[in-house]
Amino acid sequence: MANEVRISFYGDFTFGENYQARYDFQEKTNILRQRGYDFLFDNVKCFLYGSDFNVINLETSLSNAKTSYLEAKKAVVHWSDPEIAPKLLKKYKIHAASLGNNHSFDFGEAGLKQSLDVLRKENISCFGAGMNEEEAKKPLKKEFIINKTPFNLYIFGGYKYREDYDKDFDFYARGAKAGVNLLTVERTANEIKNIKANDPYAYIVIFIHFGFDLQKTVNAQIESARGFIDCGADLVVGHGPHMINRFEIYKEKPIIYSLGNFIFPADFRGKCAPYNLVAMLNVAEAGNKVKTSISLYPIYMDTNSKTPKTRLITKDEVSEVIEHLSEGDEKIKKIFKVKEDNFAIRICADSL
Repeated sequence: MANEVRISFYGDFTFGENYQARYDFQEKTNILRQRGYDFLFDNVKCFLYGSDFNVINLETSLSNAKTSYLEAKKAVVHWSDPEIAPKLLKKYKIHAASLGNNHSFDFGEAGLKQSLDVLRKENISCFGAGMNEEEAKKPLKKEFIINKTPFNLYIFGGYKYREDYDKDFDFYARGAKAGVNLLTVERTANEIKNIKANDPYAYIVIFIHFGFDLQKTVNAQIESARGFIDCGADLVVGHGPHMINRFEIYKEKPIIYSLGNFIFPADFRGKCAPYNLVAMLNVAEAGNKVKTSISLYPIYMDTNSKTPKTRLITKDEVSEVIEHLSEGDEKIKKIFKVKEDNFAIRICADSL
């Protein structure tokens, strides 16, 4: 029982072994071999240790497979060490991992099964993918008590629809087939409504991998995110473009279209802005009810380096972050208030 709970959401996360091994082969710096995995967490572990519940988008397969069925089809396949990675996630207080993205099934059913097994062995909850459709689409549920008042968190994870991932890569879970959850408004609306009808303490988060790599918000994202809110979701948190997308409040509910990267040691050749976000949901007592608020913590990752390391932003960078969050919308800019707390610089959003 607590008077306040902090639930933090982090964007695209991989240890980047597939990238770093390539750099090693090219006789460039392999940051993992030279500095170690813990090096990647140095500047951002304050968020992980300062939150009560941490949720990441784990954009990789935890597999020791040597080859992927997709190597001739996909430009990049992701893998991370199935022994090192889950132990580090546990060490840094990562409680839950969404596998609902375009890389968790890069090594097929066997790779997904190994990922699920090694994560669960470390008591890290998995959602957004599964060994069948029912498991893949099942939301993560976490129950909290805020000074005697229940707060039931439901998180739906999954990936948007892409024809190539469906027909060419066979990525999505269907019936008894393993894969990633296809997360759309149409497929999720009834379940959201049923949860809201049957659980008066429900708070529903859509944690979706959508948008386009290295691009700003597109209309398809806006239509989808607002559709989830229309069905009863309380918060939409997106990831996937590897950079910040816009923020808005729709029907008094926050939508973060893309958190960008959290830890992602790869060279993007400067093709996107270096700013990213940690989103913290604050749940506090308010009489006999609970009150929620969202705080956005900007972070920086060099997008033109083979040895990028995430760090906190400086005061001088805040205005540029707000430009990215508003995408030129003056109405959105006006709702932001910049503060500092024990973690870092924080951007708060008031209602429109």
